[in-house]
Amino acid sequence: MIPKLPLPPAEVPVQSDMSLLAPRFREAVGRVIADMRVWEYTPVVFETLRTNERQAFLYGFGRDYDDGRGTVTQSATAHDTWHGYGLAVDIICMRRKWSAAPDFWHVLGVSARRHGLVWGGDWNGDWSISDESFVDRPHIQWGAMRRSPSSKAVELKKSGGLIEVWNAVSAL
Repeated sequence: MIPKLPLPPAEVPVQSDMSLLAPRFREAVGRVIADMRVWEYTPVVFETLRTNERQAFLYGFGRDYDDGRGTVTQSATAHDTWHGYGLAVDIICMRRKWSAAPDFWHVLGVSARRHGLVWGGDWNGDWSISDESFVDRPHIQWGAMRRSPSSKAVELKKSGGLIEVWNAVSAL
């Protein structure tokens, strides 16, 4: 029998401030939200820029602790996800949260693509890294990038900050 994991520790705060996003990405996310509202959906930007502490907390799900949701992310640190660079957001339904109807997610994906963004619901498991094969319906990210940050992105962030990364991916 597989031992049951303990419950998670206290929630690490979520950052949902759109002003922390790269300017061109922030504008595109705003257009996605506007599109969805025209179709009478109630999207909410749940998470924007992610700290290392928040990323470590999320990475622990399904590994060190669990509350029934299983593995939440494949990224161990904020350097491993575009959330750590202000180039990804999670959008959920105001009323139903992550349990939104399939049409909510479909419209999110269509709108994200319409505005040049990548939707995590399109991830089909055909990746070069075998553990990156999950679908992430709330996730959208800037479209002019790899699916996950490269070592070059990490170095740019360390040497020049987010502005250098945003400039390199034309999101400034």
